[in-house]
Amino acid sequence: MPKHVTSSCCWSTIEALQPSFSDTTPVQAAAAAAPAGGSSPLEGASTMEDVYDLLAGRVEELLQQRGPGAPKFMVGVAGVPGSGKSSLAKAVVELLNQRGTPAVNVPMDGFHFFRRQLDQMPDPQLAHARRGAEWTFDARAYHACLADIKHTGQGAAPSFDHGVGDPRPGDIAVEAHHAVVVSEGNYLLLAAEPWWRLRQLFDDTWFIDCQLDVAMQRVFERQTGNGVAAEVSRWRIAANDRPNAEQVETTRGRAALVVPTLLLS
Repeated sequence: MPKHVTSSCCWSTIEALQPSFSDTTPVQAAAAAAPAGGSSPLEGASTMEDVYDLLAGRVEELLQQRGPGAPKFMVGVAGVPGSGKSSLAKAVVELLNQRGTPAVNVPMDGFHFFRRQLDQMPDPQLAHARRGAEWTFDARAYHACLADIKHTGQGAAPSFDHGVGDPRPGDIAVEAHHAVVVSEGNYLLLAAEPWWRLRQLFDDTWFIDCQLDVAMQRVFERQTGNGVAAEVSRWRIAANDRPNAEQVETTRGRAALVVPTLLLS
């Protein structure tokens, strides 16, 4: 845990989040926005299905440019909590498989520290309250797993079992025939050690562009939909999810491609 993180940051008075956000973000213009001097790779997209199709095509095109014997092709998908990383990664992987390019999704979520590991941290109460912050993930294990898969072409990665609240080791099989590994998570583009090492493994990196208030509304709806009381969810968002999102938002400039959110949920 970083030395600057103390209990006071979690237990101090926190303003309740007032969820008064719209259901979607009108970013059709963003989909067609072009960087200076060129057109956007996602120009013409008007739905998320269009975006998925264009992203799958981007991966296929990049694969064609690689020579024989190249290491496993990897795509890193970053974005704030509630931005739609999981939905996008799942959709692109499904599309690639349907189109004859074997692909697999290896989410960062499987690399949460176990609850028993949080219990061993200097401030267990804070560690559990801030679960989801970057220091509550085993970034070194995440990098080691992806690096092994990258260079051997196969391996096993953990998933996250939401029913028990802990990772499930070896649950995701990456096999030699998989041409593409997509990995999504909040912190893939952090500059801090050891997160920055992940970028050396990715052949392409995407950042999902989503207005922060919209993303937090989605987190609120997800939590309350899972039975969390509204007032508890507001506190969690203000104390943990929003600070995490603000940190992640600073990393967008390190992505090769910024992906607009249209109707992604």
